[in-house]
Amino acid sequence: MLAGGTRSLVIPVYQRNYDWRIKHCAKLFDDIEDIVRTSREGHFFGAVVGHNEDSFTYVVIDGQQRLTTTSLLILALVRSMKSGAIATEKPKLADRIQSEYLLMRDENDEIKFKLKPVKNDNAAYIRLLNGDDPIESSAVTANYNYFLERLARTHLTAEQVWGAIERLEVMLLEVKLPQDDPQRIFESINSTGLELSEADKIRNIVLMGLKTHEQTDLYENYWNRIEKSVEYRTDWFIRLYLVSKTGRTPRVDGVYEAFRAFQASSPSNIRAMLTEMRAYADHCHKLNTASTGITRADKRLRRFNLVKHDVALPLLMPLVGELEAGTVSDDDFTETIGVIDTYIFRRFVSSVPTNGLNKVFASSYTETRRLRTGTTATFAEVLAYLLTRRGGSGRFPEDDEFAEAFATRDFYKTQAENRTYTFECLENNTSNDSRDIAKALDDLDISIEHIMPRTLTAAWKQHLGSEYENIHATWVNRIGNLTVTGYNSTYSNDPFESKKVRENGFADSPYRLNKLVKSSEKWTEDEMHSRTVELQEIALKYWPYPTSTFAPVVAPLPALPMGDDESFTNRVISAFEFQGERKTVASWKDTVVEVVRRLVNSHRDEVFAYAATDAYGIETTNGSSHDLGKGEVQVVPGLKVFLSTSTYQKLLFLRKLFKHLDIDTDELVIVLRNSEAGPTIEDDDAATKPYAELTKFIPAAAELSTTSATPEDTAPLYEEFRAALADFAVDHNAVLPGKGLPDVRTSAFIDAAGPDDILGALSLVRQIEQLAPGHFHELLQEGVIGRWLAVLV
Repeated sequence: MLAGGTRSLVIPVYQRNYDWRIKHCAKLFDDIEDIVRTSREGHFFGAVVGHNEDSFTYVVIDGQQRLTTTSLLILALVRSMKSGAIATEKPKLADRIQSEYLLMRDENDEIKFKLKPVKNDNAAYIRLLNGDDPIESSAVTANYNYFLERLARTHLTAEQVWGAIERLEVMLLEVKLPQDDPQRIFESINSTGLELSEADKIRNIVLMGLKTHEQTDLYENYWNRIEKSVEYRTDWFIRLYLVSKTGRTPRVDGVYEAFRAFQASSPSNIRAMLTEMRAYADHCHKLNTASTGITRADKRLRRFNLVKHDVALPLLMPLVGELEAGTVSDDDFTETIGVIDTYIFRRFVSSVPTNGLNKVFASSYTETRRLRTGTTATFAEVLAYLLTRRGGSGRFPEDDEFAEAFATRDFYKTQAENRTYTFECLENNTSNDSRDIAKALDDLDISIEHIMPRTLTAAWKQHLGSEYENIHATWVNRIGNLTVTGYNSTYSNDPFESKKVRENGFADSPYRLNKLVKSSEKWTEDEMHSRTVELQEIALKYWPYPTSTFAPVVAPLPALPMGDDESFTNRVISAFEFQGERKTVASWKDTVVEVVRRLVNSHRDEVFAYAATDAYGIETTNGSSHDLGKGEVQVVPGLKVFLSTSTYQKLLFLRKLFKHLDIDTDELVIVLRNSEAGPTIEDDDAATKPYAELTKFIPAAAELSTTSATPEDTAPLYEEFRAALADFAVDHNAVLPGKGLPDVRTSAFIDAAGPDDILGALSLVRQIEQLAPGHFHELLQEGVIGRWLAVLV
């Protein structure tokens, strides 16, 4: 469509603005590299719908995002070839591509641009083509810059990239006017029909391309069994499976893309992956039906399942696998269920926000398994150690906080499932002589009763005394005044004495919850307080704060959600986690810059609009980095932040920006250094440290310097480290003549080494890793990487 001729491609003004983000461009470039790697003859790139307005104009009804992005990639390739940023064997190819695919001659033989995007996008596109000052706030400019960066670091030549672009295929639908209605066709493509679910798309990509007999086998014996085990909530299950395997929580509408990425990075073939997914689905079924076969665990699970606790499944599913494999005992499994149950309930009672739980349980299984490997500790002990050392919105409320909240919380005006769970556990706790409170409440055979009624009669006011208003307002919905009964409607607002002694009154109640009520002669503030203390004791026993004597060889790095109130003053950052990615940083300054860059990628228009106002800590610029004042840093062209500020002010800036973008401040998790993790780098000193971009990895290297770390644990760190090392790589043969890996890993070498020697050793490992992966992991486990980096401080 873009090749040759004198026909321009016009995006109508009624079309939406260009809105592809960096992630979409990254996927396209990944596909380009994959086309070359696999020598594919073609790659389907979607559909384009349009019609010829006249001999020189083609109007694009659908497909403008793909056409605009492809044009930007072609322009970036042309500029990269001309600047030498990408290798090419045909110097004149750039001009040919530009004249054939980006430019055209109109009816007057004048040079025009072939593609005309819509509205403001066109202005940004024209500036790029003309080489004028770019409109930095535009996604057109951002994506063009992204392609320039990818082309500069790709292993492909310009000819290979261009060959892959030529193999992009689209389905072209030509509309014939006037008989075809363009709007109706557009609506048919984009609006009608039942959308494929995420699981539908995953099933298709998994089974497509296989021979029929293999498709049938995998579907009937794997996929169909998965669907049955999870009661056909397949989207829901695959999302949780991915959380468990990757430690990241994909968007509900992004499960398919997350699965594709996971599949691409996994060494497992389709059958092996489906085998594991089938096992996880079986584990999920056993957890949701409380049918693990462990009596005490299933008893606890039945109550645990009264409240929707999907958030814990990424930890619990692989734990059932360990139970079946014999690496976790029956008692250990049961105790672990109790720890998780207690953690979630104590947080609910103490009103700790629940939005942090996804992150907690996404990584808890992997962290627990890693710390437990090679020790005699139980899974429950290690998990308790990890959960009780969390702070902020991830904290495990201790006894004082829990007991106070339990006594004062409104247990009536809460979700029915939480209310049901609470009374089920308080009534039966650890007793084998139990009554099914949950079923009775669900069947409406019993209900929650206010002993002191919600509406006070004259008799009740007299009963409570002169402070009745305050007593009623304070105690009416607290646990000390709530119970269960099958005769709520007959009790009405009767005096306490009547409720107690009447037929089927409290005196005849079969429930343990009413023990103190049955023995009381009156019901005043004193009795409600006494009953609260009685129920507190039950709660503290059934939901006990766990104790753990476990002490890891290397303590995990503490992680705290940024939140709204957490103070990070005088604390040294090691990394942050945001948008499903962990990024190692050298300072709080780096953190602000990297976080804002990610926000620009996902919310570009909103961030630029915010910066254009009198916003705190951020401004738009003319795009030049030469006009920056002291303490100002260019985040992306056209946007600067002010960083000559305290840690408190930096976090205040991020919190304000998050609030403006309506992003939960708990979404940003701060990973801090342990005090024993090695020398620290203060913000003001970071820029003067020549090797700060390498030594920032010291805390993470220390955390993973144990035999329990797996290649999956260390792979993300290596990818980060490899990218950082590119700027420091040296010729190891020149720096360390005659030395190999066995020589540079010894204590004698490290003790005598200087910075150049260490850079030589790291460059040697980088080269070896390209040929035989696994050496970085081994050196990290042994602590060699950490010792090398310490020399650079």
